Amino acid sequence: MKRWTSWLSFILIIALLTACGADAGRYIKDEYPLVSVDGKGTTMSKVYSVEGKNVPTVANELAAKETPKEKSKESEDQMFLVYKDKVINIQKDPSDSNNTLVQLDSIEYAKSHYDSSFLQGYLTASLLQSIFGGGWNNNRGSSYDYRGYTKTPNYKATTPTTGSTKETKPTTSDRTGGFTSGAANPSSGSSSTARKNDGSTPNKVTKPSTSKPSTSKPSTTKKTGSFKRR
Repeated sequence: MKRWTSWLSFILIIALLTACGADAGRYIKDEYPLVSVDGKGTTMSKVYSVEGKNVPTVANELAAKETPKEKSKESEDQMFLVYKDKVINIQKDPSDSNNTLVQLDSIEYAKSHYDSSFLQGYLTASLLQSIFGGGWNNNRGSSYDYRGYTKTPNYKATTPTTGSTKETKPTTSDRTGGFTSGAANPSSGSSSTARKNDGSTPNKVTKPSTSKPSTSKPSTTKKTGSFKRR
């Protein structure tokens, strides 16, 4: 009898230790297949796939395995569980609405990637400050809005590239492009009123006529032109 009592006590102790050591992160790694990995060391994010379960179901199961410091309100699209050493981002799989993606982020990864205003839409600011530190915020500008593995908007199509310098001025080489002056007569084909890119204008005196080739002699009636001697 005494021996059985000892065995029962030992089993109860093991069960209590196992319950106290429950870890949602370990459960995710053991139960779900790995989909993606980003980062390394203490700054790492891993994404797992859960088949046949929606976001609230998965969130509640993980919260039961390890009680989080905070769980976001129930949503069919996206939920968060926050712990002292990790952030779990649970999202609907965009490729299959019957499945769920579980993103397991280290604290450093979440701190350096998620936009602060986005997370504060799910979690209390005071908790985020206590987990990430008093000075944390993401000052990356409006073009950076990390929301997780599948929810981050793509701004590449709307953000102009910094190397592009397309303007309304003519694209030429060696400054040979020109544009018509406002004083020019649109109906005339003359190019005498065209200005170059550097602001200069063609010389009317030296430019040859485009009608009939002329000789070097001054034009007169019938006789050739004459010059007076000085």
